[in-house]
Amino acid sequence: MTPTPPLYGRRTALGLLTAAAATPAAAPVLAQTPMPPGPWDKEGNIATSAGTLHWVSVGEGDPLVLLHKLGGWVADWRHIAPLLAKNRRIIAIDLPAHGASKMWGPAPYMMTVPEIMTQLLAAIDEMGLTQFHIGGNSLGGLAGAAIAALFPDRIKTVTLVSASLIGQISRKDIAQQDIDRRGQGLSDGVLGTDIFGTMVPQVTEEMIASRAAVGPWLRPIERGVGWSNINAYLPRIQCKMLLINTDRGNYTKYEAVGKRLIPHLTSVIIPNSGSFVHQERPAETAAIINKFLP
Repeated sequence: MTPTPPLYGRRTALGLLTAAAATPAAAPVLAQTPMPPGPWDKEGNIATSAGTLHWVSVGEGDPLVLLHKLGGWVADWRHIAPLLAKNRRIIAIDLPAHGASKMWGPAPYMMTVPEIMTQLLAAIDEMGLTQFHIGGNSLGGLAGAAIAALFPDRIKTVTLVSASLIGQISRKDIAQQDIDRRGQGLSDGVLGTDIFGTMVPQVTEEMIASRAAVGPWLRPIERGVGWSNINAYLPRIQCKMLLINTDRGNYTKYEAVGKRLIPHLTSVIIPNSGSFVHQERPAETAAIINKFLP
């Protein structure tokens, strides 16, 4: 029997370290870089109980909501959005604490995928969307999968692009990750191409800039991804799903997980590309998504 995933995430009591406190004092301070402009013809901000969510859109018709990666922003979709917008409305949302979205209070120790999901649904409700397609890269894909599992009447299809399909990481192991990161002198904005397999330098540079915009919320959300046990949601998804992976980087191992846990799955591998294939190879990625969507 598949365990029932929690609807709401948990936070630790006072006194636990925030991501800012966990970052070594000697870590470099990353300069804030403006978000690159995109092809959007509409834009707005929606207030939720936890903050404001920024959204952009292009096109008209059947809505497809796009959610970016951990440490990303809506500009991640700017190259592929026009290719997907010929017969549908593309709506990209800055995830909570990302891009131009803002949170009301300070970062907690942990922010889970269900917490992110509920804020997204609140904003989508304000947009008047009752049913829609959803697609996401990395963290955005996990949030989309959670929405599809818990609110099946709302989601027409799900597209996951390089998503970390992982089970639950224990609190003890998450705390040990923090210790290991401090011991290695790692800061949240410094990345290696060996982790994500990016092959286009501009994508790597932009990712560093978009992660810097998240600031002290980055590590709490990363902790929440580990705690949320996204794999418990996957077997509950009733709609058709598309899983796009590449043959490089840290996400390749999740193709087998998707095939094992997702009931109605179409899986496609795009070779010779980095993990963020929608940014590196937008035309090929759009062709696959357009073929999959009704």
